[in-house]
Amino acid sequence: MKKRTGIVPAMILMAGLAAPSASAAGTTDATAADQRAQATNFQLPFTCGDPWRLDTWGHNPALDMVAEPDQHGTEGAPLLASEAGTVNLSFWHDNAGNVVQIDHGGGYFTTYIHLESRSVEVGDTVAQGAGIGFVGRTGAGANDHPHLHFELGIDADGDGQASWGAAGSERVNAVFDGVEYAGAAQTWRDVVSNNC
Repeated sequence: MKKRTGIVPAMILMAGLAAPSASAAGTTDATAADQRAQATNFQLPFTCGDPWRLDTWGHNPALDMVAEPDQHGTEGAPLLASEAGTVNLSFWHDNAGNVVQIDHGGGYFTTYIHLESRSVEVGDTVAQGAGIGFVGRTGAGANDHPHLHFELGIDADGDGQASWGAAGSERVNAVFDGVEYAGAAQTWRDVVSNNC
């Protein structure tokens, strides 16, 4: 099930701003805080038109992503930047495998985990839709299952980075193409990338 919103309530709350009230149509009233949250247009980090399955499992708000309809094509799939930014991290981690994190400005960061390989280095500037690596199954935490572990984070403590990978980190609900994906043990099928 998709929860359609015009803003990112969790991000606004994390930033210490009041959340707007929802209207009867399921959208929200626009405020300056809403406009800030909407200013970053995150897209699924995959080729335009490709359908993916998103799961929160037990690590909401992080998402695990596999190619639809039956996960074939997940391993080795091109991984694209969800939004323009500067590569903040690009390294190997024993549990997470190949990791890339992008600083999108405004306190927003995306972290991509278990990559087959990385195509970017720290300091690289990337456009939305630019190739940053390939989906894989690296690191012990992948359990030898090809998937992308994705986290959207916001620098809530003002230290210039977003912690990742664990409960208590600065990760927040993911939003792609204006749709928020939130809730423990949730699955969304056939979510099509608009990263065009």
